Amino acid sequence: MTDLLIHDAIVVTVNSENQILQNGSIRVTDGAISAVETTELGDRDSTAEHVIDASGKVVIPGLIDSHRHTDFTLVQGLFSELDGTELLKEAFALYHTAEPTLGDSFFEAAWQLACLRQLTHGITTVNAMDFTPELGAEAIGESGLRGMIGPELADFLDPASADEQLVEARRFIETYHDTYDGRVTASIAPGGEAGCSRELWEGVAELRADYPDLRLHTHLYDSAEADTMAAGSGADDPLDLLDRFDLLDDRTLLTHLLHADRDNARRIADAGAHVLHCPTVYSYFQAGRQTWFPLPALQEFDTNVVIGLDDPFWFDSWDLIQEAKHARLLANFEYGAQQWSSYDLLKMLTIKAARALGLDDQIGSLEPGKRADLVVIDVDTPRHQPYSNLPSVLMNTVTAGDVETVVVNGEILMEERSVESMDVEKVRAAATRERERLQTRTGWETSLAGSTPPDNSILRRISARPLLRAVTQYGRGFLNQHIR
Repeated sequence: MTDLLIHDAIVVTVNSENQILQNGSIRVTDGAISAVETTELGDRDSTAEHVIDASGKVVIPGLIDSHRHTDFTLVQGLFSELDGTELLKEAFALYHTAEPTLGDSFFEAAWQLACLRQLTHGITTVNAMDFTPELGAEAIGESGLRGMIGPELADFLDPASADEQLVEARRFIETYHDTYDGRVTASIAPGGEAGCSRELWEGVAELRADYPDLRLHTHLYDSAEADTMAAGSGADDPLDLLDRFDLLDDRTLLTHLLHADRDNARRIADAGAHVLHCPTVYSYFQAGRQTWFPLPALQEFDTNVVIGLDDPFWFDSWDLIQEAKHARLLANFEYGAQQWSSYDLLKMLTIKAARALGLDDQIGSLEPGKRADLVVIDVDTPRHQPYSNLPSVLMNTVTAGDVETVVVNGEILMEERSVESMDVEKVRAAATRERERLQTRTGWETSLAGSTPPDNSILRRISARPLLRAVTQYGRGFLNQHIR
């Protein structure tokens, strides 16, 4: 018997034929899509366990946020008016003070709020790199969402030693990988050439050898000093660093690449690695004199490029659809019009993102046999009607506020904007309480008009050890680039 039937929908399948059904039905049985077909008269009187009349609505695959840091969801608005260097100083300080000062309750509330925001924004899968991955795995699993999570490994930025971090990463993998009915999986997530010692990279290589099916998720070329930083680990450049440790292949996820060039793009494509692009974070702060994301070269070599939202404290956004729109506008501004079509962008948020995470046999398109991760979007409003070119409407006009219903693994997590899988008021109350504790303990002053950091930066109250190790490894250029 069909568990869920959605009928009379415009179904954007994102399948290999790019099929769009003008009047379609989706049947879900045991969490999987059992049929995607034209709506029959009998569908409207179906005896399925749950029936959704989607007349005038669009159904697309669930959205996938390909790169996210989640620990500091609760700092929204605090950093928004700081320049990039000031923000980084406060960010480093929070990373080193929040855990002992605020405790697990702060991060638990942050993860719960993040899950609620992702769910209500139509994001059904997130690829996260965080310092509190256990809390994240449990929050994602209990909310009904799907997530890939890696403990962020960065011994130049974290007081814990490389060995300690690697032991914890192994424990996390053994405990949480392939849990919550397979919705929660683990990755191996070194912070990148800027934050990791040679010793840590050696340990990462051992982890990768022991867990060959896991994705390797890292930052690369997000600084003009990237080659110098890689040299500190005995490599010619960041790609050579990964290659030396046998970490560059089709299971590798490379984030940012802001300062990569055409040759780097070719090497990435040759390896089959995937690129996670987060455009707004850099355009928001204009982070110094820099080249821009090398999109034409990546396209030339047919690299799989997908989109992520990055840190919530950078620009306070959870709308992945709008991030895709920004990606196109910024690319067009830099390189000329028509860098991506609307359908390209939709695929980057769905099937291409699923391929990057190694999940394209399970999610990313609406096809029989795949898990039922889908989003119902209301376009039957004056803001959207009348229209043609539906992909353009989805990527240019629709926002996360148009998301009406969210299904993951066949379970309805939100229907007609009513969240079913989480206690919304409890999540909001915890977030409010912990946000107030954050402000009290750190000395931030906030009002409706804005936010002001403490008079004496909390950066001065943390141990200098991680920063001094960074100077030893990379020279004064690291501090000048990142925390001056």
